[in-house]
Amino acid sequence: MAAMDPECAIYRDLAADVLANILTRLPPNTRRRLRLVCRHWRDVVGTRTATNLQSRAKTLVVAGGSAYVFGHLSTSTKPLWADYRTSCGYEGMSVVGTCNGLVCICDDRDIGDTIVVANPVTGEALSVPPLPPTRAIYGSRCYIRTWRDAYSFTYLPTSGRYKVVHVPCTIGKFVSDAVHVFTLGEASWRAVPAGRAATCDDLDYSAVSVDGVTYWTPEGADKLMSFDLEHERITPITSLPSVLSNFRNGGGWHLAEVHGRLAIVFNHASPAVNTTEVWVMEATTGQVRWGRWYIVQMNTPPYRPGKPSNKWFQSLTWPLFIHGEHILTWDIEWSIQRGYVLCMHTPIHDTRKVKHGVVDISERNRGTVLTNFKMANYHRTFAYVETKEPLSVYKSAVV
Repeated sequence: MAAMDPECAIYRDLAADVLANILTRLPPNTRRRLRLVCRHWRDVVGTRTATNLQSRAKTLVVAGGSAYVFGHLSTSTKPLWADYRTSCGYEGMSVVGTCNGLVCICDDRDIGDTIVVANPVTGEALSVPPLPPTRAIYGSRCYIRTWRDAYSFTYLPTSGRYKVVHVPCTIGKFVSDAVHVFTLGEASWRAVPAGRAATCDDLDYSAVSVDGVTYWTPEGADKLMSFDLEHERITPITSLPSVLSNFRNGGGWHLAEVHGRLAIVFNHASPAVNTTEVWVMEATTGQVRWGRWYIVQMNTPPYRPGKPSNKWFQSLTWPLFIHGEHILTWDIEWSIQRGYVLCMHTPIHDTRKVKHGVVDISERNRGTVLTNFKMANYHRTFAYVETKEPLSVYKSAVV
């Protein structure tokens, strides 16, 4: 008698309903890891149990070397790192991204970036090997300091694996023309050739990873590049919102994340009003489809000759600018040099213009002030959940 296929035995012994009932009694992080058992378990976990932690996500705010977590944005903040010595050890490092409670941070103050994946709740940390040898040719620190923005941190739902991604980019005269991927639990990076046409030269708003795909904008800004982490395939996306045709006429745009979807944030400034439109990718199968979800209008205070300057500037936070139903902005007041002020705004739902809301920001209506940070070159916001998922399972393969 032929040996029974293990998956057939699982189907026979554990029906989908029974298996789902067992799995729902386990923590979400454990259920995600059990997706790796077999195809049947993966389907049951994905379709019959809730492993999405977004419903209880908080907002992680990073400015310079400081990192704080907001729960309900009306409450006080708390430091990301509970232990003071841990906080000091990570001071000056930049947060690359967060996934399911794990935080990826980068220290690019010296030649050869230091990448660490840590769990602030358990205190565990995992050092990632440095990028392959191309790093050694960079002899100038001024180029190294901007390399951090080429990294992204993502979780691949189909395999339950975490990955650090470095997108192709140009910094000064140095070029990286491949996508580099490191999977937690493996020993080294993988390089996927991308070509010079896929490199980006503006790292201020570079890589955004959504649902197992990393996106970035190459030189020319007339298309997107996508990297499917499951199949390790690079694909250009040329179907973009029509509003981007105004890019050549003084507008600018960058990528962001909105409720687990890729978004294009288009900004067009005029002497009186700074208008930002947020277009969200609503479909990826077949022809890519975009929908306008938000419009943010910011009145520009007039310049008064001979008067003290009290000009202020507000912009959407990045890469995450949505907390629940609220929009987050950074407010910079140059007159008193107090740095970045984090503000919250409630959109006015107007289906005639957008699907999720319109926000009108003026000098008298800057939103609810949440907190402020000292002026810093690096400031980011991320979705964050607290979890006790262990990192020890990934350490054995790392050298």
